[in-house]
Amino acid sequence: ASLGVLKSNTINFTPHLPGWKTDAIANMGFGTLNKCAMYWHNLDDMVWPKDIYWFELLKDDKETSGKWTSFYNPTKMKGTPTMIAWVGGQDARDVESQSNEEILREVLVNLRAMFPTVSDPDKVHISRWNSEPNVKGTYSYKSVGRDFGIDSATLGRPIGKLWFAGEATAGVDWYASTVGAWRTGDKAAENMIRTIKGRKKKLRGSHHKHTSKH
Repeated sequence: ASLGVLKSNTINFTPHLPGWKTDAIANMGFGTLNKCAMYWHNLDDMVWPKDIYWFELLKDDKETSGKWTSFYNPTKMKGTPTMIAWVGGQDARDVESQSNEEILREVLVNLRAMFPTVSDPDKVHISRWNSEPNVKGTYSYKSVGRDFGIDSATLGRPIGKLWFAGEATAGVDWYASTVGAWRTGDKAAENMIRTIKGRKKKLRGSHHKHTSKH
């Protein structure tokens, strides 16, 4: 479960999580970032510079100044014209109630403000991470007045047989990243395997000791 799910209190832990764990969960930041990924089949549809990865649109309108104004260009890696629009914060949560058509229309208005001849994409994928019941957001972030490193380490501490992993437990170096989620998952799995092997070894030793007495 993500930090977003833990913060929503939709999981009932029996016994309850200790105070030091719930304090970290309640006070760590967890936000939403959504993307509108657009793909074109024809290479001629790429009317933006191939070697520039990021484009930022500066707008006068304060209400929409940060809404779908950041664009990432992974065309070189994808091998086909691709542009990904980003939106974060409350705007990211708000757009999830819009239809795909409404979102694409807003995205294209901003993209065409920089590249007027951009055609409609052949394929579109739009994320709605805050609405995903098993995620409820995307990434953790540093809360004002909190030590993220301490909170992250606290969140990652196991409780008996209950283990915690994920990007929010990856510390200041790898939080909010797939690498962080992967590494902490690997570490938790290794620790679980080590613990299970240790218990089996202890049980075998206890059994051997018991049979030796007879």
